[in-house]
Amino acid sequence: MLLVHAAAFQALRRELVASLGPEHARRLLMRAGYASGERDALLARQVRPGASLFDAFAVGPQLHMLEGAVRVQPKVFELDEAASHFHGIFQWDHSWEAEVHQRAWGPQGAPVCWMLLGYASGYTSAFFRRPALFKEVQCTACGHPHCLIEGRFEHEWPDGEQLARDYDPDSMLVRLGELQSQADALRTQLQPADDQGPLLGRSRAFNDTVELLRRPRPRRSPCC
Repeated sequence: MLLVHAAAFQALRRELVASLGPEHARRLLMRAGYASGERDALLARQVRPGASLFDAFAVGPQLHMLEGAVRVQPKVFELDEAASHFHGIFQWDHSWEAEVHQRAWGPQGAPVCWMLLGYASGYTSAFFRRPALFKEVQCTACGHPHCLIEGRFEHEWPDGEQLARDYDPDSMLVRLGELQSQADALRTQLQPADDQGPLLGRSRAFNDTVELLRRPRPRRSPCC
């Protein structure tokens, strides 16, 4: 474990949003949280090997509280491994992520606990050894009194495949290269096809007009 001051995370978050844009920064932070959750799930399996499934699973939320990330209160915990069913609802209080994001950018229209959400998905997926995904359905940065997340196994979400794409690895350098290629292609399409410059036309009258505009204007003799 490495303890880092929240102000450092806030500065990193600002830099990522400014450099990559909110959407790419969101996905990058979600993947970072996912990796952290996977690590804690391996530890949880070892800490309470003889405990009930819920008590063993609770190691992750408790670790998150000890780490100062967020206070977690389970509201719903349904599990039927034989039927491949999981449904969990957890309330978050004092989310550091919502606090620093709102401090930097003010009230938000969409949830912003990206790393915490990734942690929940990574932890649950590794703990149950099958893909599980969470959604943040309420966030204090949006004016709610608590943050609230809801999780299910991937196949139980109607939009599970779309949610899973947030955790697909992608290279920002590759994406930037693709955007540059698209910009070059558009720039080429906007260039005039001939020497008429930005003027477009093919009729005889149009060509005559262009030719007239290109003729040098006769100089006038200064008045005596």
